Amino acid sequence: MQLKSTNDDKETSVALDTTELEASQTRETPTLTKEDKSFITSIYNACSGDPTALENTLTANLDTMHPRLVVALQLAAEKKEWKVEEEDTNNDSEEFAKQMVEIGTSLQTILDTKLKDGRELLASLLNSGEIRKLDSIIGKSAKDGKLDMSFFTVLNMNIKDAALNNEDGDPISPTLASGEGQPEVKGKEGEPTVGANRAQILQHIYTRCQEELEKNVPPGIGLLNKLLRTDIPSIRTNQLSHYLGPQTTSITSPDGKIIELGGSGKPLVSHTEFTDALSSAVDQIRTLEAAGGTDRLSATNLVENIRTIAKDARVVLVESFGEGSDIVNEFQRDLQPVFRPGSKVGS
Repeated sequence: MQLKSTNDDKETSVALDTTELEASQTRETPTLTKEDKSFITSIYNACSGDPTALENTLTANLDTMHPRLVVALQLAAEKKEWKVEEEDTNNDSEEFAKQMVEIGTSLQTILDTKLKDGRELLASLLNSGEIRKLDSIIGKSAKDGKLDMSFFTVLNMNIKDAALNNEDGDPISPTLASGEGQPEVKGKEGEPTVGANRAQILQHIYTRCQEELEKNVPPGIGLLNKLLRTDIPSIRTNQLSHYLGPQTTSITSPDGKIIELGGSGKPLVSHTEFTDALSSAVDQIRTLEAAGGTDRLSATNLVENIRTIAKDARVVLVESFGEGSDIVNEFQRDLQPVFRPGSKVGS
């Protein structure tokens, strides 16, 4: 099965040594929104212009930055200046231009150093050519510990850019399209593969990487990650039943004969393991919110998603073990402090 759905006669080799600074020279200057400008001023003031602090703050916020802003900062870093739009000319325009250049320089350092390994790995995956080879590289990368924050930061930026370009039909030239500043893979008659094809490939890479990582995490956390990626309620219910319900130890053939399958019948994931995963996830979200790593609305939405999963899990446990069973009672009791506002997990 081919990774690309176009009839490729040839592929452009990926230049791994191409830096973001060089790529930014081919880009048009984007128009910043009020939110973009507010973001720049806020993080600059919060870090007092300190380069190290700026790099750390930018790294923590890369996933949420619009590709438009990434391009603008790279251009500011490359040209060592930022031309403020005429309607925005005021006493603060020179200060904002200075902030753009300094933050752009910090971003460039991140992209060319801290995220270099992630960019090269994603480029390798995008250039693999077919699904089986792609999955093989992902599996090896997981074993080698290469599916780290650097890689997922680059991958998430690419996914966001692909989704925006696909929805708007007006791509920003070229942001993070082919693995950060690298040539686009050419399709039929030299036409670039864009839009849905690129978005689907990136989403497949993301899903497969998550599946590989789940092999090395506790069962409860692996199940929770799988459920958080599932948007269809019926599929989510089937997953909960498969992992939290008792396993089948025998089947009945069409002629009425019982065939023993062996095994203990215990759930693949115990209710206590799943409770621990839910508690840990909510605790991490609240800690991140308290540290300023995410806004209150985003944190609330994440916790509510996990609460919905917990409710669905209770329904499955009731169907599997009964309303008054010890398992259901323990599950309810252990989760009460998790979703009670202001309480500490595990109290």
